[in-house]
Amino acid sequence: MSKPSISEHLLSSPEIKNLLERATESQFLSLAGQGQLPPDILSQWLSQDRLYAQAYVRFAGALISRVQLPTKVVDRETTKSLEWRILSLLQTALSGITRELQFFEETAGKYGLDLEALGPVAEGANLSNKSAGFAPNKVTQEYINLFESFTPQAGDKVSQTLLDGLVVLWATEKAYLDAWTYAKQQAPDNAEAKGDLDGGALRKEFIPNWTSEDFQAFVKEAQGCLDAYAAVQTDYPGEAAVSKSTTLFKKVLVLEESFWPMVA
Repeated sequence: MSKPSISEHLLSSPEIKNLLERATESQFLSLAGQGQLPPDILSQWLSQDRLYAQAYVRFAGALISRVQLPTKVVDRETTKSLEWRILSLLQTALSGITRELQFFEETAGKYGLDLEALGPVAEGANLSNKSAGFAPNKVTQEYINLFESFTPQAGDKVSQTLLDGLVVLWATEKAYLDAWTYAKQQAPDNAEAKGDLDGGALRKEFIPNWTSEDFQAFVKEAQGCLDAYAAVQTDYPGEAAVSKSTTLFKKVLVLEESFWPMVA
């Protein structure tokens, strides 16, 4: 009997199943799918998601720097190696997130959304300079810190491995896909987006993009690369490796749950 893959192991945990559900089925997502999310709340979330995406660029670059391509050419199949497959995945991640940042700006401009929207705490501070006051909120900063743990400064000891990075990558992308798939499922039958509170930004632009077949294929490939890479590690499925992967996966899900704004 074959051993379960790392992704199967992670998803089989009752605790992770509960965390995944909480991270992907919020009231924010329900209202988003129904077209009933106020544009100011959408702007606040989108502003933070853009900062997350900017940090993701550095994260993807850091993972690319960890890929060691084969030095020997065996039967001229170097480009079919696991390392090459992972590099291709990370290149897709990097090009995808740069397109996403451009997509944010274009769609925000089209629908009048504010990409420097201040959340309730910042707004209550009576800031005189909006741009100076705009910054990552607590949860976004924790996400940024997680990503930047893969990009240490010169001289710092590198403790996060490529396997750790692939766990985080898959966890974030799976949670995002599952969340917006849930939102899409909340849409009332035959409801037109023209009556949506955000003018249709979510149901006409964002949700189709975040549940597309291309994105689904990317998330599936991220899972495949993670499973394949974990399977060839000498310390997997050792207790320490499994424990760290589980801790990272749970950390991402806790952050994802908190990332969605609270709405009535």
